[in-house]
Amino acid sequence: MFVAVEHEILDPELFQKKAGEKLRNPPSGMHVMTAMFDRHEAVCQCIWQAESLDIVLDFIDSEFSECAVNRYFEVDPDIAIG
Repeated sequence: MFVAVEHEILDPELFQKKAGEKLRNPPSGMHVMTAMFDRHEAVCQCIWQAESLDIVLDFIDSEFSECAVNRYFEVDPDIAIG
């Protein structure tokens, strides 16, 4: 399945540090497909491939909740474009 995550970044420096460390070696069963930042580093949107939404939610909330507000949704592959 694919899970989209939107991060409203509260602390850009800490977010970038954590992203650099954690996204290179995510938990088993997770793979980040893309990470897109706005030019002001206030928002990041990621697409993850994972076994479940809960796996992504647990990982992201445990690693990024101190530097971002995170929103999640399961991507419907039948109507997604791209």
